[in-house]
Amino acid sequence: MERIRNWLLPVLLVMLQLAYWPGRLLRDGDPVGADGLLAGLGAAVAVTVALGVRRRHPVVAALATEAVLLACLPLPEDASLLHSVSLLVALYSVAVRCPARRAALVGAVLAGCETVRAMVQLDSAAAVGGEILVSGALVLTVLGLGRGRRRRHAGHRAAARDLARAEADRGRAATTERQRLARELHDVSAHHLTSVVVTADAALRLGGSRPELTAQALELAADSGRETLAALHRLVAMMRTSAADEDSALAERVDELAAGFARLGARPAVDVDQDLAALTGPVADAAFGIVREALTNALRYAPGAAVRVRVEVADRDGAVDLTVEDDGAPEAHGGAAGPGAGQRLGSGRGTLGMRERAVALDGTLEAGPREDGPGWAVRARLPLGTGGPHGRMARHPAVRGLDVTDGATVLAVAAFPVFAVLVERPADFWTAIGPVLAQTLPLLWRRRAPWAVLCAALAATWCAPLGIAFGVLDPDVALCLMASGGAAACVGVYAVAEYAGPARFTWPVPAVGAAGLTLASLALATADGMPELAADGDGLGLLLFLACAIGTVFLFPLAALWGIGAVVRTRRERIRAYEDHALAATVHSAVVEAYEERRRIAVELRGEVLRHASDVITRAEAGDLRSVADAARAALSAMRDLLSTLRETTASATGRAAHQGAGRPGGPGPPPVPTPPTTTPKEAPPSPPSLPRARTAKTGPAARTVLEPSE
Repeated sequence: MERIRNWLLPVLLVMLQLAYWPGRLLRDGDPVGADGLLAGLGAAVAVTVALGVRRRHPVVAALATEAVLLACLPLPEDASLLHSVSLLVALYSVAVRCPARRAALVGAVLAGCETVRAMVQLDSAAAVGGEILVSGALVLTVLGLGRGRRRRHAGHRAAARDLARAEADRGRAATTERQRLARELHDVSAHHLTSVVVTADAALRLGGSRPELTAQALELAADSGRETLAALHRLVAMMRTSAADEDSALAERVDELAAGFARLGARPAVDVDQDLAALTGPVADAAFGIVREALTNALRYAPGAAVRVRVEVADRDGAVDLTVEDDGAPEAHGGAAGPGAGQRLGSGRGTLGMRERAVALDGTLEAGPREDGPGWAVRARLPLGTGGPHGRMARHPAVRGLDVTDGATVLAVAAFPVFAVLVERPADFWTAIGPVLAQTLPLLWRRRAPWAVLCAALAATWCAPLGIAFGVLDPDVALCLMASGGAAACVGVYAVAEYAGPARFTWPVPAVGAAGLTLASLALATADGMPELAADGDGLGLLLFLACAIGTVFLFPLAALWGIGAVVRTRRERIRAYEDHALAATVHSAVVEAYEERRRIAVELRGEVLRHASDVITRAEAGDLRSVADAARAALSAMRDLLSTLRETTASATGRAAHQGAGRPGGPGPPPVPTPPTTTPKEAPPSPPSLPRARTAKTGPAARTVLEPSE
């Protein structure tokens, strides 16, 4: 099917060319000549082959077609008439399939070659100038149309990539949450609960010979229990309470996060730029994730320190600049060798995760000690996608969104009157430039203000009758300006249909356009030789008849253009709505699944682990060391059961994802979830085999809400 599409249009064009020349001459019995016939057939074959490969090698096709046209200069002009259409087709393929610079370079080369052909074939300077103008307008128009289609294709591909990425994120949402939370739980169990079990068992075994170990073990158990509770409460606080919070504005999310950390003993101060307060989307998600991880690190390694969070717009390129700074642990301020000097000696996974979030958006992240004082600083820059080499000018509201397609439209509408005036009345060329610009320049903003552009185009059509009335314009020049004004009005009607709103609101626009063009046409006719009709008794009736006839003539093509624009708008909105709905549904599913996973784990933490950890503190304060050991073992057992469930579910989900995604591009899967240490020092006896294990992962309401990640 693709091969048929590649060759159907070239074969059709060459058949039409051969039917026109030499077919028409042969049919009429006119001599052609064997040499000319062979040259024409060779040119037709060469153009057909060149257009046949235009999809795979567009630049080669365009340059080869232009070379054939230059080789046809000795032949009659009719021998290459439709080959010029083939050249435009090849140029369109270049614009669709090649980068902008390459397409512009090819267009410039073709325009230069067309200039050479015009100079060889035409005699007068005015005709050469008009041919060059028309060729340039055609080249720019084709380039503009091709770039517009390339932009639409790029938009569809970007939407497809976003949807595929969202589907992948949805499949990994719950798994990622399990892995992150498993690492946190592993740290708690390894650093706190295991040490309580080991120390309590050692004190119980050696209590007879070293009674001072009992008091030390009770003190360590109480301290470790408090640290465990603080760490677990912090983990639960990080599990947000709403599945739709990810859709909230950035300022609201960061303020809520800071309030949660303030309840845990941190002192965060948040400053979010007003221009970014309502920011949502991938950049807001990345910024929130970086702030959350940075606050977690500050609470872990510099408890009680003042933390400043700043989110602002960079003046240079409009990106998001994010800074999280703390003043360091209070005990570290006495000197570099204090207890806080070793802060930030964690696993490094937090910094790696923050950097991955920034790099995913083509941003940067730096984390390290502050240069202006004690403490730590995290600085990230996340592009918003609005920056670029054009700087402030590119972001100016008057020029934002303009591209080569708009300029091509203006040149296409302006080319005809300028060409006609330049060829027929060169002396009036500069006089006609002003009205032509007044008619065509507003078309640059037809997407942003279609109604205003249409009104401006209709108003500019009055330049022709007013120019005749004041003796500024020749009637032939005024007629050319009237034609260009009508073309501008047609573009305006189409723009209103496609960009102004739904069809139920824009349906009167063909009548408005027809009425405006009819009045301008009657004014032109009156100024050009019908003033006696006003004095005649039948003049008014004749004007009314002409108004109805001319209005009807204008109404049908304008209504057709409006219908085409309405259909294009409806189709575009349907495609966009489908893409947005699919993406939103996928993202929402990922958010819900991640939230449900956090909620389930939070329920299990509150249900068993926190209760056993509280028992450790209570029994340590009561001085019952054996009960302390039993409570610590129970908490550690509940924690390990939860970790085991997380590992099994994650391994199952990862295996299914790897099986379904075999052959797809992408990096390797996430690392396995770490398990808490199970070995103990030689002084501590191993846990008895008959020790009862918590069954929170197997019983209770939370067990019935275990969610598998979406495939």
